[in-house]
Amino acid sequence: MRRQEEIRNIILDVARNIISREGIKGLSIRKITNAIDYSPGIIYHYFKDKNEIIESIVREGYERILALIRSVKRNEKEPEKEIKEAFTNYIKAALASPEEYKAFMLNGDTSVLNTTGILKKGISKKSRTLQLLCDNIQRGINQGRYAPCDPELTAQIIWTSTFGLIIKLIIEKDISQEQVNRLIDQHFNVLFNGIIRKGA
Repeated sequence: MRRQEEIRNIILDVARNIISREGIKGLSIRKITNAIDYSPGIIYHYFKDKNEIIESIVREGYERILALIRSVKRNEKEPEKEIKEAFTNYIKAALASPEEYKAFMLNGDTSVLNTTGILKKGISKKSRTLQLLCDNIQRGINQGRYAPCDPELTAQIIWTSTFGLIIKLIIEKDISQEQVNRLIDQHFNVLFNGIIRKGA
């Protein structure tokens, strides 16, 4: 059982490396078998096809992000600090695997969008990460900390604006850590200026 898990993880690691270098379209069963000297039959024993490999990588990445967000301690008095800490963790995780992040988050394939998509109306009922953000926003509204707003719509805008910052940081990679930190701080200052109730 342990050996099977090891082989499965080796296949996924090799697939991640190929995707990081060549994008999702560059991934093939043949390239995986060439890289690890396994027969195609072994790959198909663990995954029915290339799409299942991609879906597994996306799902595992999503679970890592969810764990990072859930690890942030609940802040009852200043829920915006909770959002900032969660998304700062998310930004750092994305910047630690920039090519993989870009390959998945800039991909319009339906099988990938089933996990990464966040813009449809009602998506927070399906996306656990977006639901956590919506819950935070609703809590802030209930406390009078945030101005009244549509929690899902606001969560979508916070998420997509953070995504935009991440993509620019990945593309403009020669930014000092000090400037990265300044950009992240100002990003949240601007966002929270739009949702925090004046005088709160």
